Amino acid sequence: MTRLRPLLLAFLVLLAALGLLLLGGLWRAAGVGPQVQVPMFYDAHYLFPRPWTQAQEAPGVPDPAPLPALYGPNRVTQAFVAGADRLALLEVWLAGEPGTVVPVSLSTPAGTVYGGEIVLDNPAGRYYQLRLPTIPQARGQTFVLTLAAPTADSARPVTTRAVGGDRLGSAIRLNEYTRPGNLELYTYSAGGLPGRWWLDALGEQLLPALFRLRVQQYKPPAFKGGLFGGLLLLMLLLTAVFVVLARPGRQTWRRATGWAAVLLLGGFLAWQLGSGRVRLPWPTRPVALAAVEAPLALTLPNPPEPRHSLNNDLLLTLWTAQRLPEERFVHTQFGPAGEDAGFVAALRVPATSAVSYAVTVPLNGTLFVGMQTVGAGALRFTVHAGTQLLHEAVRTAADGWLVVELPLDDLAGQETMLTLATEAVAGQPEGLWRQPQLWVDPTWLYGSLPATANPAGATFGETLRLVGYRLEPPQPRPGEPATLTLYWQPLVAVDANPKVFVHVLNPAGEILAQHDAQPVLNTYPVSVWQPGTIIADPHPLLWPEGEGLSLAVGLYDPATLARWPVTGPAGGADRAVLPLEPQP
Repeated sequence: MTRLRPLLLAFLVLLAALGLLLLGGLWRAAGVGPQVQVPMFYDAHYLFPRPWTQAQEAPGVPDPAPLPALYGPNRVTQAFVAGADRLALLEVWLAGEPGTVVPVSLSTPAGTVYGGEIVLDNPAGRYYQLRLPTIPQARGQTFVLTLAAPTADSARPVTTRAVGGDRLGSAIRLNEYTRPGNLELYTYSAGGLPGRWWLDALGEQLLPALFRLRVQQYKPPAFKGGLFGGLLLLMLLLTAVFVVLARPGRQTWRRATGWAAVLLLGGFLAWQLGSGRVRLPWPTRPVALAAVEAPLALTLPNPPEPRHSLNNDLLLTLWTAQRLPEERFVHTQFGPAGEDAGFVAALRVPATSAVSYAVTVPLNGTLFVGMQTVGAGALRFTVHAGTQLLHEAVRTAADGWLVVELPLDDLAGQETMLTLATEAVAGQPEGLWRQPQLWVDPTWLYGSLPATANPAGATFGETLRLVGYRLEPPQPRPGEPATLTLYWQPLVAVDANPKVFVHVLNPAGEILAQHDAQPVLNTYPVSVWQPGTIIADPHPLLWPEGEGLSLAVGLYDPATLARWPVTGPAGGADRAVLPLEPQP
């Protein structure tokens, strides 16, 4: 019996692990995990010249980037694919002023929507859990999480965190704009009777995500796939055999095997509990989500009011930017802003640096950014859009934060390189770019059709509806500039970006004037439209001469020039014909 005690103890540890799994433990089933920089080539470009230190040779694991996007009317939306059945808990990192309320909603593939409110209690940030009724068949299904903080403002926003790449099966949406990356979001499966779900959940536990990614980063190409997995398993088996064979001389192989199993299973269980990969029911106090009628929606005033709606967050998309002098010297940080301010998210750069983003400037766009010098000396901060200098300032640490709002109206619809640069004026201090964001005032979004619009009845491709139009001036003179505003309403989300054409026709059907463009002057493509909203889409025209003129409107694929089919009272085969006279 004495010889069997280690095996008995190992069996008890195994029973404890299975008990957690089956009797209510919450096992992490999927999450974004850490990110690594994977080299594209294993050749001279990567290996030579060799860096001086091993730390420089091994690409780093970037920390999750702070995302100060939750304030005012802004929302952050993350779709994710569940990694296992019995989905029961979500975990997301948030930071903000204590007492701030963060409404949250979760939409399920079955159409059920769960909602609740998180009340923040830690300005430095922590993980918050969201408990929902267990969803048995969740594996492979897509869910949508939406967060907001309507009572916060841009000076003290609620911050969440994001990572580069796509580890959740989708991308982040800032309001309606899709941006690369994922929220730092984890999902957990609930314990229960055995089934496929616990195999999926345990599969996520056996090796740390960082180890798996490091293996992907450095393993030889010939060992990819099943061959490498087999070699790894063989290595583990040989290690186990070595541990048994290397036992002290007085130990029997059964006793050595038993103690090895105890240490292995006990270490695994302790690691799972200590790292948060298993959530026990009693110490966690998650926010309970209950069924609600609809997910969080952006309230659209009619007519629109100016507001700071996020188009892009440059901290979120740092991993897509060009960073000089070297990527590893440019990183994000989240920390206190000063005695009278809360925690802020910023981009930290060396004394001489340049961070460049390729962006499409939105209509009514504004760049919001703060700048501060850290350390002894002075820095020159400059902001460029292409070759155009938008702002320049020399700052020392004693000057504190300088926050500016830079209008980008003259660049609307243009693709440009937006560059944040620093240059040492005295000493070699570091620089901080605080919360660099692109704002828009979406004056083209409506909750209902304006009373000044003429109603129209045409449906394009069974997904987009032309609900109205307006010509200004109503009766333009020949040679006079005019603007035709089209009012669109998407019936469903559309994964396409057609162009809009507007033709002025004479009675013979000849085109006398036209305008082709992506909607809203090339700044608001169809793929970002949200179902139910109304989009005011202006098209400038130089009015032609003629009598009995009419308007024709259509959509077409810019790659194939194929027109979308049109149905409805105003529809033709591939265009909608609109009368010039106002409708009663």
